Amino acid sequence: MKRMLTKRQSSIFLELCEKVGEYYKANYFSDKFNISLRTIQNDIKAIKEDTASLSDIFIIDSKVPFGTRIRILDNERFSQYLSNLKLQSDEFNINYRDDRIYKLLNFLLSQRKSISLTKCADYIYVSKSTLTSDLKELEKILSKFSLRLIQTKGYIWIDGLERDKRICLMDISYAYHPMIPSKLITDTEAVHVEFIRKTLMKELLEKQYPISDVEFQNIIIWLNISIKRITNFFYLNDEDIDGEGSYDTEIKIAGNIFERIETKYLIRVPQTEINFLAMYINNHSNFSNTDYISEDLNTFILHALQRIHESYPTDFTHDVNLRISLALHCVPLISRARNNVQIKNEMLDYIKQSFPYAFDIATYFSYLLSERYKCKIKESETAFLAIYFNKSINEYSVLKGNKRVCIITNLKRSEYFLLEQFLYDKFQKYIVSITFVSSNELDDLDLDEYDLFFSTEDNRATESGLATKIAFFPDSNELEKIKVRIEGFKNVEDIMKLFDPKLFFVKDFTEKEEIQKCLVDVASDLYKLQNLAEEIELREEFGSTYFGNGIAILHPMHLLTDASFIGEIILKKPAIWDSEGNHVNLIFLVCIQKNNLEAFRAWDYLSPLLFNNQFKQEILSVEDYGDFKRICEENLKSHIL
Repeated sequence: MKRMLTKRQSSIFLELCEKVGEYYKANYFSDKFNISLRTIQNDIKAIKEDTASLSDIFIIDSKVPFGTRIRILDNERFSQYLSNLKLQSDEFNINYRDDRIYKLLNFLLSQRKSISLTKCADYIYVSKSTLTSDLKELEKILSKFSLRLIQTKGYIWIDGLERDKRICLMDISYAYHPMIPSKLITDTEAVHVEFIRKTLMKELLEKQYPISDVEFQNIIIWLNISIKRITNFFYLNDEDIDGEGSYDTEIKIAGNIFERIETKYLIRVPQTEINFLAMYINNHSNFSNTDYISEDLNTFILHALQRIHESYPTDFTHDVNLRISLALHCVPLISRARNNVQIKNEMLDYIKQSFPYAFDIATYFSYLLSERYKCKIKESETAFLAIYFNKSINEYSVLKGNKRVCIITNLKRSEYFLLEQFLYDKFQKYIVSITFVSSNELDDLDLDEYDLFFSTEDNRATESGLATKIAFFPDSNELEKIKVRIEGFKNVEDIMKLFDPKLFFVKDFTEKEEIQKCLVDVASDLYKLQNLAEEIELREEFGSTYFGNGIAILHPMHLLTDASFIGEIILKKPAIWDSEGNHVNLIFLVCIQKNNLEAFRAWDYLSPLLFNNQFKQEILSVEDYGDFKRICEENLKSHIL
């Protein structure tokens, strides 16, 4: 069959094939590709028409209200058809690349000795040239887990600790369905997973051992991988366990679990496997005991918060609750990091996009922690830390300042009294004083005595931009306007000042290296910066610069500049950004001056707006900085003014 489908239609067909028998609603694909339901319906119609001649192999049917699915009638012929399709189509090769690499990884990790490149190519049904390309991607993945791909004389193998191999398998397999990875679980494995689940549940209940649902699932996945590895005589040993700790309760739990596993699968489990599982369970537990928090850790946390205050306009040192929370969290975190134990955080993207300021601080804290305790902190861990910092910011209003508000009005005292009380009630954390003056008093007003100006009517102050007009009794929209002004900046112009026109580019770059080099080189020259590239690379070690929605945000680890600025590159076509295959078409370089409260607040407000699809699509359509500035101002004003 000659395939006549578009790239998008091919992707839809591919997804139907990945989860055979499952219904997909049209709005799922509509949201995914950001197009109308009618277009998706037309795509599905085209797929059905294109594959109609294969109705003896598979059928694509739609059923209201469930959606569309694919049903297989001949499994063998369908597998052959799909394999041929992959080889015939470059688009499908792109889509199936992750699947090929996953299979290749599993294949290589199952070998007890090196294996020929020819056998590898045959195993995933690709040419040697395609295999070479896949191996480069695999190498990038392995490097994140301290593993190496060794090639010599046409043979290949993966070198590294058994612990790191299992963690790598766990990470690459983690595609939730809904809680257990679909790639990890086959029909036959489902029985094994259920046995593991019941065994683990029984032991935890008997020991009254507290653990969350997500962490429970992590342990199940780890055990499933461990059983497969042990069955094939791949064992953990002493060098896989790096850390000290007392795990008496966990040792008993792990011992009992493996005792049942030995009986079930007729395998021998060495003590090192029991010890590692005990440590793994401890690292994922909900135990909180202040007695095991060392003085060294307490001292470090206070020092780290002081370091943060040197660069950020926020003093966390007096927040005792934050210090305790960080200490309790850091004990198992350090153990996990030293033993390269993976913990998933499904809220990672949400936290990065919604709390950029808190995430920025948490990243710097992770950097300091890694320096002190000689361990690498993963981005998922940083996101958990960001929650603590964001909570402290919200509870103690560390971004508040002490605003002196001046309201220009011709209202009578009896009338503006209500407005005064209303503002104090809503914004008491931010306002130190409210002064009312009439428009006739403007000429004699000492502007330096006030931080913010509002007016209940049009006058010279509103016309000049000095004051923001508000209603006598503000509605919800005006409340947002007041909130933005009080919490951070006077107007849209204050935000737009961050953008440097000389750092605006529309390019057709295809490689991350040239994108990053363009922004870094120009910024370094404009602002006389040293080591900007190195600082960005250091920052990326603690978290991906990909933030979701096709957006990447470059940011130095240390605050280097005496000025705050933002640069951006808009790509004409999306480019691959990282080893996970994420594509970007909007890239920012964000540099904020030390302790510049206004700039931090402006970026904290602007950043979440970037992930509004409509806003982003408008930005992608611009050709020059003038259009970019206009679109940003229009969208910002709709939120502020």
